[in-house]
Amino acid sequence: MNELHQLDARRASTDVAVQIVARILNLALGVVVTLILARALGSGGFGVWSSIFAITQIVASFGEFGLNEVAVNKVATEPERESAWLGALLSLRLLISLPIALASVVAVLLIAPDHEGRVAGVLISLLLVVSVPTALNVVFQVRVRNGISMAILTLNSVIWAGAVIGVAAISGGIVGFALAFVVTSALSMIVTVALALRLATIRLRGARELWRALLRVGIGLGLAGVLVTGYVKLDQILVLELAGSRQAGLYGAAYRLLDQVQFIPISVMTTLFPMIAAAYAGSRDRVRELLQTAGEYLAMASLPILAFTIVAAGPIVRLLFGPQFAAGAPAVPILAGAFVSISFGYLAGNMVVILELQRRFVRYAAIGLIVNATLNLLLIPRYGFLAAAWVTLVTEVTVMSQIMRAVLRALAMTPRFGRILRVLLVATVMGLLTWIARLVGVPLAGLVVVAAASYLPGLFLLGVVTAGELRAVLRKDAASIGGA
Repeated sequence: MNELHQLDARRASTDVAVQIVARILNLALGVVVTLILARALGSGGFGVWSSIFAITQIVASFGEFGLNEVAVNKVATEPERESAWLGALLSLRLLISLPIALASVVAVLLIAPDHEGRVAGVLISLLLVVSVPTALNVVFQVRVRNGISMAILTLNSVIWAGAVIGVAAISGGIVGFALAFVVTSALSMIVTVALALRLATIRLRGARELWRALLRVGIGLGLAGVLVTGYVKLDQILVLELAGSRQAGLYGAAYRLLDQVQFIPISVMTTLFPMIAAAYAGSRDRVRELLQTAGEYLAMASLPILAFTIVAAGPIVRLLFGPQFAAGAPAVPILAGAFVSISFGYLAGNMVVILELQRRFVRYAAIGLIVNATLNLLLIPRYGFLAAAWVTLVTEVTVMSQIMRAVLRALAMTPRFGRILRVLLVATVMGLLTWIARLVGVPLAGLVVVAAASYLPGLFLLGVVTAGELRAVLRKDAASIGGA
């Protein structure tokens, strides 16, 4: 615990910054890959590809059990038993993955619309076993050395991008892309294990004795995770089944943008989670300050994305996916609204592990799944993929607000909204200026310049970000930031 408190002041801001920079680079590669996939497969084929991943992710959620998060919490609070907790995590994840992979194979065989889709789905299902050792990424998280994870992620992105280009060049089709994805993921797993073993030891002997401790919290988190993954991915499958592969492709393209920008809350919480876990036993005030600051920074990152996509969704989709996907643009700002809620959901969801609120999480996630499935079944047949986008927004706000309320109540915390309201004002002004620029014919690159030139100075002008905080980041002084 003492090591984590020292790292808090020395590395936190740098660790988050490294993650964000690396994930932006990976985002750029991901955009290129998505563009090639979408154009190589067409709207119908891309709809099948997106739906296969939705199917496998829903099934995979049954084997997650929040075990990685529980293990990080355990290692952060009991560092002397690190090797035992890592061994328990790895062995339990492997045991669970076998029936889950089989269930995924059955699901894709039943749902995929054609032979090639079924073969691709079976190949991707195999990853549920092959990728189990990547759970050792928790070693880098606990040591606040997430730059290593980012280096591995970047390597994976580069190899995957090269593989996609190669498969597209030879017209390998959806099966070729699936095979390339499996091979790329397996290589990343090997690198992850090799580097993790240089930093930590893993003790498998006696691992079974710790399974119960992992599962005590993990089962509740796992059930909640199944429900969350269900309502997050179910809409893609329902659009395919109820509205056809073309609409599924349009929705899949819009949703891919939402998936890509989630690196922001992931980066923040990857760094803060083990620190909050270590601080929780001794300093509730420190926990409250970390949550307040994280929420404010998540607002700074998510609100301008919403404002910009309201103005520029059309040009963004046409640039990235081509004219055949232009009809999917109206879903982008709706999903960007969902992203704002999702960002705060990451914040609240990580606290569920520390506060052991998994039973409430299950209840709220179940409500979200019921809301999502009911509205999608009623609205998709008539309104298509746009209905799915609006339902996603409604579901995310419903679940996040309930979880956040429970977390704040457990911490006896009253959040401060002044800074967030100023962020909202700056983002609104930025959106208006960008909208005016688009009206006079400024192209997408120019809109990006207008947005950046108005948003960043606006943050300083209204005191949302101060020169002192900027200097703190440059000095790597996370303690100063956390106390802002």
